[in-house]
Amino acid sequence: MWSLRTETYSGTFSVLARSMDSRVMGVAVASGSSHVGDRVPHAMPGIGLVATQADTNVVYGIRGLELLSKGLTPQNALEKLLSEDSERDRRQVAIMDFKGRKAVFTGADSPAYHAEVMRKDYVIIGNLLSSREVIGNMAKQFESSSGPLAWRIAVTLKVGSESGGDKRGEKSAALIAVGTNKVELEIKVNTHKKPIDELLSKLKTMM
Repeated sequence: MWSLRTETYSGTFSVLARSMDSRVMGVAVASGSSHVGDRVPHAMPGIGLVATQADTNVVYGIRGLELLSKGLTPQNALEKLLSEDSERDRRQVAIMDFKGRKAVFTGADSPAYHAEVMRKDYVIIGNLLSSREVIGNMAKQFESSSGPLAWRIAVTLKVGSESGGDKRGEKSAALIAVGTNKVELEIKVNTHKKPIDELLSKLKTMM
């Protein structure tokens, strides 16, 4: 069994997605806790993405990407991580690779309301949400959106907030986009009254 410092029940909602041409992947996240970008989103060029939340343990991100890089599928990597974690029921995790393979786990002890949706090119997960509509509305937004992937997932995050988001409101947000060979962009809004708006503003200047 392994153990690493956790952030106790960080209410969070995240979207992981792949571009239609499979050349770019991105993960965006918002939370009622500060500095969410230091804990929840993890990405590796050419390999994939991990979002680790609820009672966050960053080992899922660090080791999850390592396992993907060694050839494990997201499902096999997730199963291995869960088997080594005595507090797995407190976690919410999503893993996705560049081949579009996905795996999601929401532990029974993740704070309510928690939810997940998994579709062809994206995964959305959330916990400590204000309502059932948050994740569903985010999914509708992503599927109806167009343009660069980073913009699509950022706007999807915005819709999550507008649908109620974290029960406590949002305090921080982050976005990472990776290509097959490099990190395309990384934005962290560590503490802000309107972190998703600030993330969108920063993203506009980078596009």
